[in-house]
Amino acid sequence: MMGFWIVLIPLLPLLAFVANGLFSRQLKRAGGWLAVACMGGSALIGTVLFLGGVTNILTLPIEVRLWEWMVVGDLSVEFSFYVDQLTCFMLFYVTFVSFLVFLYSMGYMEGDPGFNRFFAYMGLFDFSMLILVLGESLPVVFVGWEGVGLCSYLLIGYYMSTPGAPDAGKKAFIMNRIGDFGFLVAMFMLFAAVGTVSIPEVVEHARVTGLDEEGASPLLKYGGAYVTILTLMLFLGCTGKSAQIPLFTWLPDAMAGPTPVSALIHAATMVTAGVYLVVRLAALFALAPTTMLVIAVIAALTAFIAGTIALTQRDIKKVLAYSTVSQLGFMFLACGVGAFVAGIFHVFTHAFFKACLFLGAGSVIHAAHHEQNMFKLGGLRKAMPVTAITFLIACLAIAGFPFLSGFFSKDEILWKTFSSRHFVLWSIGIATALMTAVYSFRAYFLTFEGECRIEDKHTREHLRESPWTMTAPLFILAIGAAIAGLMNLPEIGMKGMTNLMLHPIVAPAHEIIEHNSDHHAIHSGWLEILLMLISALIAVGGIFLARRLFLNRWPEAPAELGRKLGAAYKLSYNRWWWDDIYRVVVGGLFWLVAKLSTLFDRWVIDGILHTIAGVSRLGSFIVRAMQNGQVQAYALVFLLGVNLVVWLVLWYG
Repeated sequence: MMGFWIVLIPLLPLLAFVANGLFSRQLKRAGGWLAVACMGGSALIGTVLFLGGVTNILTLPIEVRLWEWMVVGDLSVEFSFYVDQLTCFMLFYVTFVSFLVFLYSMGYMEGDPGFNRFFAYMGLFDFSMLILVLGESLPVVFVGWEGVGLCSYLLIGYYMSTPGAPDAGKKAFIMNRIGDFGFLVAMFMLFAAVGTVSIPEVVEHARVTGLDEEGASPLLKYGGAYVTILTLMLFLGCTGKSAQIPLFTWLPDAMAGPTPVSALIHAATMVTAGVYLVVRLAALFALAPTTMLVIAVIAALTAFIAGTIALTQRDIKKVLAYSTVSQLGFMFLACGVGAFVAGIFHVFTHAFFKACLFLGAGSVIHAAHHEQNMFKLGGLRKAMPVTAITFLIACLAIAGFPFLSGFFSKDEILWKTFSSRHFVLWSIGIATALMTAVYSFRAYFLTFEGECRIEDKHTREHLRESPWTMTAPLFILAIGAAIAGLMNLPEIGMKGMTNLMLHPIVAPAHEIIEHNSDHHAIHSGWLEILLMLISALIAVGGIFLARRLFLNRWPEAPAELGRKLGAAYKLSYNRWWWDDIYRVVVGGLFWLVAKLSTLFDRWVIDGILHTIAGVSRLGSFIVRAMQNGQVQAYALVFLLGVNLVVWLVLWYG
């Protein structure tokens, strides 16, 4: 019976996709409410599973075998779902936040000519993400992995007539295909090493390998470098989906789609897939300390660079987009230092405050007639009090203000980084945490405080709060942003709820790390409290710094900062010229490939063909000269042949 309810979780959003895709003319606005109801049903089942996993009422894991999918030689893959503690954790926030985004979309997309098409794409998007989370084997996960990639292309380029939107969709699709190449290579390498692509079996092989003193385990039969390359290929796939260096530039451009799409991609689906995959295969990554270090370093650099870019962007959605890239860096940093629970817990809290921020930005854009430039907004708190207060709570949470959700999850990442003796990475994390507080409250102050700077008089005079379908999700998400941190309180004399719940999932990885590590982690309650206080001071200091710089200091503050910071400001404002560098490098690479291809085609391919044609033409000329239909010519050739034979016999005889 439980299997039926588990299968129903992805089938309900699939129903929304089919209904809105095939019967849009008949359903019209009812199609949107059908999608909301379907997503609400999935959220209800996901919540029940989550509560069952937290309270240990459910006997986990649960495997639901649907059908035999592929049988090729030694490979046998069933299309199966696998529900354990991590799956329950993911299902809850994915379905719950998605339900709120669907409800919000009823108000935001009101009157849009592609209303039903939008909800069809959204249903397919969530269906794909749920397949990814539920998949028992890597090929099944890959189906969902590719599905969210396809849907991101469809939704980012939703406004097909808007300049830049189709290109942004193609950019996301292509950059994700680069990462997906790594995923595929890793799957082939895993099957070659252990003969299976079942995730539980791969984890068990990794556990046995990590604790095998004699090194006789299948994963090591090709050597330790094999596992390192394998895990690096997996991480390449994660950098595409979860927007890490070097494949992160697609995510800010994804803002070309409708704002609910941005919230869904950044908070509940797609970009969290990479972090999920690393945590799901934590035991495998624990076998490759070099890969773990690479993940930690790339994550810290991504968090820092994206944070610096967010400080100067003027588009409110671009600020939040680079903020997501930075927060994803924090999540991967946790995974890189072995704090897998801390990484996935930050995914959980981030889902609430980032969805609230994006939907709050959408509420502003909706009211201001699609104005996204914060320099042209301001003073919206009085006209939009619900949006303002919920946006403020989400800003406090992401900044790490004491006792809100982001404080607990981000502090745990910083503490785990420090206690694992990665002091340089901890310093980068602290600097990034300061920037997080500054850029989030810069967005709040420029948008909601001060004088209203909207130029259009009609828009300025008719500013009003968004409808209840948009404000109700904002309220619920703001509550989540405030209290979600209670799910995993600091481990000072206690064990956090999330740590207890996910312990069976990450225990094999921790055993391997402790077994093979020469360095012992720092364990000090007083030191943890001290670092927690530093984190809190950093958050509060960043908020006051943003207040001093941007509150009631318009337009002096931006111009003054630009003058004082000079080259650093230009570097940040121009996004470190990442896209320009890619255009030069990729453009140059394509030019070189095209040039080499032209030369190869001209001198090798054409040369071979012309040579063959020339030889054929010469041969045909000789044959044609001989086959002319004249008896005299044939007699002459015969006579010459006889003479040649006689001459050869006399010469060699």
